[in-house]
Amino acid sequence: MNNKNSFLIRFFILIVAALMATLPTMQASAALVKCRTDPIFQLSNGDKLTVILDISADAANVSTVTYVLHIPAGVNVTKVVYNGKKLGTEDYKVYQDGIAKTYKTDVLVTTQNTGTVAIVATAKLNPNYIGSASGQTGTYLTVTINKP
Repeated sequence: MNNKNSFLIRFFILIVAALMATLPTMQASAALVKCRTDPIFQLSNGDKLTVILDISADAANVSTVTYVLHIPAGVNVTKVVYNGKKLGTEDYKVYQDGIAKTYKTDVLVTTQNTGTVAIVATAKLNPNYIGSASGQTGTYLTVTINKP
């Protein structure tokens, strides 16, 4: 990866992190508590797809996390590794309906409280390809990565 791409990726991540810090939450607590979940999906073609969720809520408040993966036809998920404590009920669905070298993740998070909670979903394919989306609980966050 050249220096310009590396700089742009770091700059993008910094901007997303800054935006995440400024988003309001509707929590009862006075302090902003964040929890993370980072499953790694190992694929039959040798690729690794990591989904990183930054959720502006206490882990105990997370009810469900659903990952929907759209991966290239003919590619399978061979293993899923969770890099931390699983939150609530986490599950995933895999659709082999993507075109070659295109990976799409849809993530849905629900919480126990009635307010909305800010979320940033980042998908990382291998170490070099990164995409991100921000939103809130109860809505799908979609990230698409096209591998050159």
